[in-house]
Amino acid sequence: MKAVILANGEFPTKQSLLDELKEAEFLIVCDGAMVHLQNLGIVPHAIIGDLDSISPDLKVCYANLLIHIAEQESNDLSKAFFYALNQGAQEFVILGATGKREDHTLANIFLLQQYCSYCSKVIIKSDFGSFSLHQTPFCLPTKKGEQISLFNLDPHIPLSSKGLKYPLENLYLTSLYMGSLNEALQDYFSLHSPTPAQIIVYQSL
Repeated sequence: MKAVILANGEFPTKQSLLDELKEAEFLIVCDGAMVHLQNLGIVPHAIIGDLDSISPDLKVCYANLLIHIAEQESNDLSKAFFYALNQGAQEFVILGATGKREDHTLANIFLLQQYCSYCSKVIIKSDFGSFSLHQTPFCLPTKKGEQISLFNLDPHIPLSSKGLKYPLENLYLTSLYMGSLNEALQDYFSLHSPTPAQIIVYQSL
């Protein structure tokens, strides 16, 4: 099962992302983001969180969909992810995970490392691009001119690339910024390394 999760960051405006919300097989919304779905007339399968960010009116309107998880050791996005996982989801699209507070954005992006250890695929999408986690070696579809950034979670492992404007040749990305602001030269790029490395890949729209 594929789950779509709407977090309470910047709400997407691109039609393709709104279509994902409307057509989701299993849609979960973090409590404060419910107001956006209400405005679009979209009813999710569940509203999850500590319920401190949803209005009293919406609580009454969607009382049968509310799942209150009070613990504060994880954020609402993680609560939604693990709820969907327990319902059988193995693929995830996460919307609204970026924008607004920068610390929330960073935390949500790097939560991909945890999420991907539990399921087959997770991708964070916004109006500007997407974040996904991959283990080398891998090859990803792209298009010429697409902006690519690589965030190496294993900085002690050197990386080599094909299909990027600024090639990596046994290069150690010892700081997170070092793999950013690259560009695709063709309809795919690939990355490999002597031993497996985990890479968060950003691809622009």
